[in-house]
Amino acid sequence: MKLILTILGGLALTTNFAFAEQYSGIDLSQGSSVQMQLCTLKSGKSMENYDRIIRDYVEWSKVNDVEVFVMRATPLFMSAPQNGQPPIDFFELLIAPFSVAGKGWDKWLTTEESQKLNARWQDTADCRVTMNAGFIMALDSETMSARDDRIMTFNWCTRNEGVSVDQLQAKHQQMASTWSTDSPVKAWSILAPGLGSRNTPGAFAHLLSFEDVNGLMAWQNTMANEEGWRTRMDYETSYAGCVGENVYHMEVLNRPGS
Repeated sequence: MKLILTILGGLALTTNFAFAEQYSGIDLSQGSSVQMQLCTLKSGKSMENYDRIIRDYVEWSKVNDVEVFVMRATPLFMSAPQNGQPPIDFFELLIAPFSVAGKGWDKWLTTEESQKLNARWQDTADCRVTMNAGFIMALDSETMSARDDRIMTFNWCTRNEGVSVDQLQAKHQQMASTWSTDSPVKAWSILAPGLGSRNTPGAFAHLLSFEDVNGLMAWQNTMANEEGWRTRMDYETSYAGCVGENVYHMEVLNRPGS
């Protein structure tokens, strides 16, 4: 298996890699734009209706040279919504270099075909869109490239009072140094909220990806029976408090260039 560790911003970690790695059109040495679409289907609409729009959007993005990596998340194990946010049916992550995201939005707002697509989208679902920054911290690219479905945990955290960014960064470096290629965690990312994300439950989120629920349960076993709980308690007591993990089934809907 191939494990990639990258240095990515103030919450990230250092790396021994001196070159940029690519994954599905994403430069792993850089932070990326992460557009999050939190959606609820409108009355009388189905996922089949919505999927047709997404397929047409992907084709539009290819024609206009603004193709992005697209994943959809459906809730699996969930807590109640926080900060007054309404429940959702699903959310989508559209990941791309910031330049591609900007070019894509300019075309989405100005072309005739995109306006027709947007009207269909608005008629099918209510979606709240935010623009965020994503940092891939660790990635087993071989495993993640081989399958389009996976399990992801999403855990919002906030740096504890008195803890500096440098101290948190050093802790993340230490955590990365213990990472093993046979870990059930196949990807670790940090999401930093951005445009339209004022009421998030934390200052940043840890996203952990697993091959399947069996992999997730292997990680839970590590937490419960192999001292993983102690590491987590140390992190939350000494570095950053977290609200707890929600779990989603993820489906890759598009890989740029595929």
